[in-house]
Amino acid sequence: MRLNPRTFNGKMSDGDIRLLRVFCAVVRCGGFAAAESELQLGLPSISRYIKDLETRLGVRLCRRGRVGFSLTDQGCQVYSSSLQLIADLERFEANIRSIHSDLTGTLNIGIIDTLISDPNLPIPGILKTYKKRHPFVEYNITTTTSNIIEQAVLDGNLHAGLVIGRRHINQLEYRFLYEENCNMYCSEEHPLFDKPTIEMEDISKCDFAGYSFLDDYDRFRSDGSLVKTASVDSMEAVATLVSTGCFLGTLPDHYVQSLWRLKKFRVIMPEVFGFSTDIELITRSGAPSPHVSALLDHLDSLQAKSRPLPRGTASATRLSTVGYETGAE
Repeated sequence: MRLNPRTFNGKMSDGDIRLLRVFCAVVRCGGFAAAESELQLGLPSISRYIKDLETRLGVRLCRRGRVGFSLTDQGCQVYSSSLQLIADLERFEANIRSIHSDLTGTLNIGIIDTLISDPNLPIPGILKTYKKRHPFVEYNITTTTSNIIEQAVLDGNLHAGLVIGRRHINQLEYRFLYEENCNMYCSEEHPLFDKPTIEMEDISKCDFAGYSFLDDYDRFRSDGSLVKTASVDSMEAVATLVSTGCFLGTLPDHYVQSLWRLKKFRVIMPEVFGFSTDIELITRSGAPSPHVSALLDHLDSLQAKSRPLPRGTASATRLSTVGYETGAE
């Protein structure tokens, strides 16, 4: 198909926006066939929509065939611009709705796993107040990794997210909430559990379960002492591997304390492997949507009543190298 670069006149119609929505769904799903379920359309219809959009814009958007689905350089630009346009339209619609009635629609939030066991977590209180003030808003909460949450907020698929404080992206706004204390652990079946004194040489002989999205070597400055033989994307996965007695792994202290099944976990060399992580709330830069504005207002009001602990202040007593004896009181 030969494309005419002069086809697009710079003006968008309702039909064009529909084509862009189909295109975004195809990219998000990773291909035509994968998008059938979400779009409730057959392959011939999806293919026709994409061809119509390419003709309309005068550019080749994607490659498809035996080698799989991929975007062209122009397709990447169109996808990025489409996400921005759709997000702006949704923000406009929400703003207009808020003029005439109570806030409605869906609040989409991404949260990293296991935070609910941290007593410093302010989100339950924020959502409680939010629900009382905006009873017609629905909730969509996703639990996944920090990098996926960041990308989803950038793309406009999430209004906000709770992430581990690492890098800061220019297109995102970051709000420090509190510090989460973490340590390295082993279970009672691990060879190090009953060892009176543990040295770095002992650590180097053990298998380590590390997060696929973090560089544990830089974090611990361990000079290569950690032998990472398992990669995971959640803290529950770390806890599962540590429970086998075959792996060491880092976990939040509050998470270990909250679960009676983990009461026979031991902290390993906290003076070396103990660390604190910032927990931050992220939103996209720019004028916030009504949903985000309301969320941030509630956060401000709650933090004004109970200020979060400053960086460098332990939110819980640092744990010693003994097994927890927590559980039902």
